[in-house]
Amino acid sequence: MLKKFWTSMMVDDIHATFAFYRDSLGFEHVMSMPAHSKRAEDILFEYDAGKPIIYALVRHGDIELMFQERKSLAEDVPVFANAAIMGGTLTFYFEVDDVDALAARLKPVCEVVRDMHDTFYGMREIYIRDLNGYVLCFGQDMTKSAS
Repeated sequence: MLKKFWTSMMVDDIHATFAFYRDSLGFEHVMSMPAHSKRAEDILFEYDAGKPIIYALVRHGDIELMFQERKSLAEDVPVFANAAIMGGTLTFYFEVDDVDALAARLKPVCEVVRDMHDTFYGMREIYIRDLNGYVLCFGQDMTKSAS
């Protein structure tokens, strides 16, 4: 039986990625792994922007994302060794309370790949590309807010 789902996103710069997800979306550091170590006792539970890290787990409410440095992820999952680009052909879909306010914060710092629009299924959505090429969609359920 499936219990939980995470995604491990290949990134070039974990510190820049964490800063974006923290500052733009409100994610918090849970743990990270310093470079040149893969021992449990070396796990960092306090974020340190001055230390080189190869992995970070971040959380916002019940949502958790993992970021892993390109070389480290390719070592763990060799099929990624020849990955030319990051981002893939998928989207990460987040339901939010106020998509317009979030869009106003994101537009100055992100590429908008599909601007704000209302869907036939009752969502108001915007798609952006993060600094690593991943497409993130943020949607607000307009049927809930209308009632």
